Amino acid sequence: MKPSQRMLLAICVMATGFRASATPIVTWSLFPPDGLLAGRAGTAVGWGYLINTTSDFVTIQSIAFGDGTPIGTFSTPGVPSTAASAGSPINVPWVLDTSGLQYDISATALLGASTQGVMTLTYDAFSDAGLTDQIAFGLTVNAQLNGNDVTAEVDVNAAALPGGVPEPGSAGLIVIGCAALAASWRARRGRTPRPFSPTAAAP
Repeated sequence: MKPSQRMLLAICVMATGFRASATPIVTWSLFPPDGLLAGRAGTAVGWGYLINTTSDFVTIQSIAFGDGTPIGTFSTPGVPSTAASAGSPINVPWVLDTSGLQYDISATALLGASTQGVMTLTYDAFSDAGLTDQIAFGLTVNAQLNGNDVTAEVDVNAAALPGGVPEPGSAGLIVIGCAALAASWRARRGRTPRPFSPTAAAP
């Protein structure tokens, strides 16, 4: 190999090493931090999350929940398209069917059933805020707490409500409505009826 070729090869190797070393360190955590959730069968529970990076700009490609024995359906409503950068993390709360990480517990899930697994973030990294110079693609990292992978868990702490039985909030509205009707009925019963007067009705 000619000296010029060796120099070119060395430059390529150095450039490759520099590129690899420039890949940002990404960490992310769940809310609650221990990943433990519980809910009634037939309802939804969820996690918020925070994604940090040491450098560059990081975007979410996907988030997966490796629950080995599913008792429902995992989803990621409203994944933000914004990028995390050093000092500017992606902070996403769980809002039902809107944002965060959601687990819809099956209505047929039994009391005491549970599922657990690791949450894995797949992300891309860019060197610029315009997200045009991509430096990493499809990298993965698990949700962590104190430097260790978190095992997220969903427990069923109550059986599903029977069909036709309203949720507590709906039941409260029904009680208020019935009370109002009863009060109106009592008020009408308490009125003294006016006696009929034939003379008063005559023209």
